[in-house]
Amino acid sequence: MCAVGPVSAPCNCDSRRQGHLRSLTCTQTKNKKTKTQQQRTTPMTLKRLITTFAAGITAAGLTASAALAQTELTYSSWIPWSHPVNLNIYIPWIEAIEKESEGRITFKRLPKPVSSPPAALDAVRTGQADVSFSVHGYARKQFTAYLFAELPLMGDSAEATSIALQRTHDKFLADKDLYKGVHLVGMMMHGPGQVHHTKKLIESPADMEGQKMRTGGPIPMAITEAWGGVSIRQPSSKSYEILSSGIADGIMFPYESVTSFNLTNVTKYSTNVPGGWYSSSHFLFINQRAYDKLPDEDKAIIDKYSGEAFAKLAGHGWDVINTKGLEDLKANGNTIVDASPALMSAITELRDGFLADYYVAAEAEGVDGKAMYAYFKAQMAELTAE
Repeated sequence: MCAVGPVSAPCNCDSRRQGHLRSLTCTQTKNKKTKTQQQRTTPMTLKRLITTFAAGITAAGLTASAALAQTELTYSSWIPWSHPVNLNIYIPWIEAIEKESEGRITFKRLPKPVSSPPAALDAVRTGQADVSFSVHGYARKQFTAYLFAELPLMGDSAEATSIALQRTHDKFLADKDLYKGVHLVGMMMHGPGQVHHTKKLIESPADMEGQKMRTGGPIPMAITEAWGGVSIRQPSSKSYEILSSGIADGIMFPYESVTSFNLTNVTKYSTNVPGGWYSSSHFLFINQRAYDKLPDEDKAIIDKYSGEAFAKLAGHGWDVINTKGLEDLKANGNTIVDASPALMSAITELRDGFLADYYVAAEAEGVDGKAMYAYFKAQMAELTAE
């Protein structure tokens, strides 16, 4: 049957051929409407069409608004999601934002990283992922201003050093446009890095001579080479491979990393320096376009968990996992010794030389390195006195 308005009549059209479009294509030449019928039917049909069309537009608008309110950010992590740093720092940060945004912001945790660790910043800048983190030492030319954060003897509390670093950045570097293409969330320091060796303790400059050390940043590399060692530059994810195979003899790592990178039974000799042989500064960032697209209320949530709030969360997380890492090494029977006064004196002398070099390098970048370092130390004194 083919219906037109309220009148129905037999239709000669092949319904199997016409399908659901038959009411629009069939004509009933033998059953013409009267003028009255047409006047009565046409307004009703138009009214239905207009009402249906308007309802469709409204529904589509609501659906589009709901879709716009949902933002999924892809997160690329170059360490496993089961790594203690993710479990104690980055995942709690993710979950806090997802909870406070009531699900408007979600993070897709990519099962594999989209880049190598040193390339994470460029990967996010170019949109391969929306979120990741990196190490200032991986791009030392770009981040010369932060090199002081890697110096020896910076402090034993990652929470204190992280907050002090964030405050120093906010005061001296926030307007330097060092993070083009990304929105900086915040930064942290991983706490005191120590020397771990596969065969012996490093208790003097002479003990370092000829040793092949995996180094991740410029300061560990400079220490190694100043004392006659050989620096092997590889990302932390390659640590087990190069140490277990004998490519490297030792490594400079915080205690957490020895256990999380499965080195507990590989590097069984550790030399502990109060304040650290070195430290390392990391930073978390979001693709700038992805951040800019967020509604203002969602930007505010990201911002709430940025800056010093992020530094505190991250630094505290590092303190927890570094403490556990040291406990695990002791429980495993590893040999751990504190630096002698002679070793501390040698490290302090190195630190002072590095600091002088940093001042020159920072000045070349238009940064007052002396003022930054003094401010950082003042913040450390304040934070550790609390």
